Amino acid sequence: MNQDHSSLMEGKRKFLFCADSEGARSLYILVRQAMDENRPFDFHILQEESEESLVNEWFSQQKMGAYLYISGKTDFVKRIQGEAIKAGFSEHDLQLLTIGPAKKRLVCCTCHAESEVSEQTQIICAYCGQELEVSDHYSRRLDAYLGYVNIK
Repeated sequence: MNQDHSSLMEGKRKFLFCADSEGARSLYILVRQAMDENRPFDFHILQEESEESLVNEWFSQQKMGAYLYISGKTDFVKRIQGEAIKAGFSEHDLQLLTIGPAKKRLVCCTCHAESEVSEQTQIICAYCGQELEVSDHYSRRLDAYLGYVNIK
């Protein structure tokens, strides 16, 4: 979700901040705001994947109205988002902030093969050779963006 990260979401009971070491700094403004406004919050910085089992327990203890901010490298954000969804958070209950270059999975509309892209707007499918335009259409089911045939 691409949302403004400069202020807390209104009307929420509690705020949860979860970051890796790279993403912790980007949540500082929000944590400071929660402290200044005396709003309830929890903040966890995870250093290793083994600590993510604690996150499952943390998520399971939350009540309705909790709002989650996740910040870190792409792989970390996706893993924690997946755990949050499994624990019952909806996509409307969280905001994601990815630090560093974003990698996108792309699905070819011709052969359905998956490729990884970063900043490119066009690629050649490594499997079928089709020239594809990287679309902004995202499939949650496939967890990938769609690559359409580039018409000249």
